[in-house]
Amino acid sequence: MSDIYRDRHAKLGCMVLKLFPKFMQMILKYYETPPGLKQKYLKQHFCFVFTEKEIDLMDKLPNMNEFTIELCYKILRSENRLDEPKCKWGNVPHVTEVEISDDIQRLINATNSIKNIKSQELTEKYLAQLLEEIRLIATRGDSFLQQDTLESMYNSLCRSETDSIDILQDLIRIKAIDEAEFLPDTGSEKRERYSRLSMAFIDTFPNILRDIIRSNISASDLYLRCINYIGYFNPEQQANLRQLQYSSTYSSLDVTLIYRLLRQFQLIPPPTQGWGAIPNKADTKLADDIERIRCYRNQVAHRCDTNIDANVFDDYFDKFQNIGRRMDLNFFQKTNFEQQIIGHRTSRIDTEMLKKYENAMKEKELIQLRFEKKPIKFYWGESFNKCLKNLRSLFKDEQSEGRQKIRVQIIFQSEDDVERNIHILNSLKDEINEGLHGIEFIVATKGSVVLIVDILLEMLETDEKFHTTLALFLEKILELIMTFTTETIDMVLSPVEEYMQWNEAKTIREPVYLEFDIEAQLFETDDIMEEQLGKITDVIFKRSNGSGTNNSITGAILPFYLESMSTKEACAQAQTPEGKLDGRLRLVTC
Repeated sequence: MSDIYRDRHAKLGCMVLKLFPKFMQMILKYYETPPGLKQKYLKQHFCFVFTEKEIDLMDKLPNMNEFTIELCYKILRSENRLDEPKCKWGNVPHVTEVEISDDIQRLINATNSIKNIKSQELTEKYLAQLLEEIRLIATRGDSFLQQDTLESMYNSLCRSETDSIDILQDLIRIKAIDEAEFLPDTGSEKRERYSRLSMAFIDTFPNILRDIIRSNISASDLYLRCINYIGYFNPEQQANLRQLQYSSTYSSLDVTLIYRLLRQFQLIPPPTQGWGAIPNKADTKLADDIERIRCYRNQVAHRCDTNIDANVFDDYFDKFQNIGRRMDLNFFQKTNFEQQIIGHRTSRIDTEMLKKYENAMKEKELIQLRFEKKPIKFYWGESFNKCLKNLRSLFKDEQSEGRQKIRVQIIFQSEDDVERNIHILNSLKDEINEGLHGIEFIVATKGSVVLIVDILLEMLETDEKFHTTLALFLEKILELIMTFTTETIDMVLSPVEEYMQWNEAKTIREPVYLEFDIEAQLFETDDIMEEQLGKITDVIFKRSNGSGTNNSITGAILPFYLESMSTKEACAQAQTPEGKLDGRLRLVTC
């Protein structure tokens, strides 16, 4: 083999052995400080397995000067520090794609090409082409890092004399980067999308609803309106509502509870399609977006897995952003909800944050596999579990008279031909219901296939009876549609909260004036006066027959006048013995 070909190969080998690791080390330092990286390593933060050589390198932290291209790439990818190249990882970027992740992909491609190429194939033209591509990578890297280290190093390597044999031997020992090993598995990408959706539901949407309810009623006034209906809320909600009386904020209330309060107390005008209905695309009233938030939150919280496809993710965030924009307009651009939502979609977040939000969202419902009858798997969470327990306690106490059914939502967790399945189910409603002993198919909606069914309470009496009834119902449906291609079909059950219009007790807007005669001697001392006023109060509440409130009532005693007359004259005018002067007392309840 001619020395000229070997020299060309060695020139490129220098780039792989010296320039490329420096490039990757500097990018890694840009995103991760060496001390911070050391702490993550000591805490076993990383979700991949280090080789023995990599363990030796990590043990040298905070010194990163010997980090390989492969190790830097592993850490950057596992920590979600890099945006995906437009061409996707593992492909060849287009000449117009020049983001830092595009150049890292080019660097990896060049490393593998230079390692694997045969020296005799390195023509002068091919060498020049590769060197120019490497120069551009170094130049853009310097621009990204705002320094000139990489291009200077590139020029120095181009001018330096090299020992071709040693360089090529070292190049052989370089491990080719198998990108299939580092490409995140589809499940990881999908779970990351779930975590990003969760950020919107946990951080931004609750604040939107809190701002809405705060702009319509104060926390203390809302608490007073809730007192008579506190028994309609579950214990956790009751505790959160009680915090309103001590606080001027709504920080204790979540999306579900605020939605219920806005709806039950009619604090805002209803949605275009009515409460509980999915808004049409053209519906843009304030309450329409509140309905959307509730609907989207339930769709994500009631999933039996955390795998969100890219198209579903993009569709959700497009809708979220539209909601944020309209909310900013509603609050006269004094909020930045749209920008917050964009941040949830695009901001760099590490593995720890992703796990935090994924777990926080899952914990809200704790959806679990409850039983299986192939090919169907049945899932439900804590809200449905509590519903079952409450209903079964009613059976035991024989308090369920007058309530024959419970409404349940069944969600088909499948994206197989959704539109066709919905059409079939709606057209076969009567046939589906026939002979199902109390389960009535109500409606199906877009997205995942959603069934709203009424189940007779007697069917919920035991697990065995409930499971049998569900399996019978869904097996019959599957026989009719037969379009699911997966081996198993996941079903998630959740209760449908039924709302009733509460008749609020009318509050007294005007003060009540009580006028009565009282003996003057009862004002002789403060102790006597307080004792008598206490007796008056007891009589008033006793005569109210329980119609009074348990809250405190403020009373004011208005001044009374005996005009300018002596006690003797006043007593004579009042026709009472001297010393027994009566006065007229006016008590005002405020």
